[in-house]
Amino acid sequence: MQARIKRYFLLGLFAVLLALVIALNPLSARTSLATSTSASTWTGKTTYWSNVRTGPATGYSIVTVYAPNTVVTVYATVTGQVVWGGISNWYRITSLSSAAWYIYGGLIVQTSNPGTGGQPTPTPQPAPSPQGKEIVVSLTHQWMWAYQNGKLVYNSAVMTGRPALATPTGTYHVFLKLHPTYFYSPWPYGSPYWYPPTFINYALEWRAGGFFLHDSWWHTVYGPGTNGWHYDPVYGWQWGTHGCVAMPLSAAAWLYNWAPIGTTVQINP
Repeated sequence: MQARIKRYFLLGLFAVLLALVIALNPLSARTSLATSTSASTWTGKTTYWSNVRTGPATGYSIVTVYAPNTVVTVYATVTGQVVWGGISNWYRITSLSSAAWYIYGGLIVQTSNPGTGGQPTPTPQPAPSPQGKEIVVSLTHQWMWAYQNGKLVYNSAVMTGRPALATPTGTYHVFLKLHPTYFYSPWPYGSPYWYPPTFINYALEWRAGGFFLHDSWWHTVYGPGTNGWHYDPVYGWQWGTHGCVAMPLSAAAWLYNWAPIGTTVQINP
């Protein structure tokens, strides 16, 4: 009888210890960080030297390191550890049937979706007008699409306003085109938003008060996450714009030559 009681006691003690081990296992804690948010497949590239990890947090093991401009296929987006800039997305760069490898969301910009003829995955809402020329910008995706008579004719990654100076949403129209020009800071010297007189190649103003679509030579990274605090491999840590929609020089030049005064500009959340 005493032997049986002792055996039950030992079994109970073992069960309690096993439960504590599982509850305190760091891997379990790390795994709870991630929740799947998207399973669409798209193509992107790294913006800087990027650690490839086995999970969506810096506590996971580094499998390898990718150089800047390495092309990757993203199979899923999960919410994980926020490393900087409030960005919680981590991108899974291996298929769902293989071992999971992740790269932090702030280190990848979207380029295209091979399953849609090279066009980016995000679809602008609302749908473009079936007639005329229209520029659609998504603040969520940091992307711009140009439509003519309802047909997509051009698209590009962009950068919009930082959280403190967010780009206003709504429907607008291009009313001024400048090539070349200089931008002058409306904020006084000493303000955290002040900037020196800045040369701009192509600028299209779509809202009074200095809201432009324009090139920005002081940025080399555009696309998802760049409106927040992000790392530019050439110019270092940067915020998004002061409210404008900035883009690479090639995109601004194309847009300037394509869009006449009066072109609709739709800025979506």
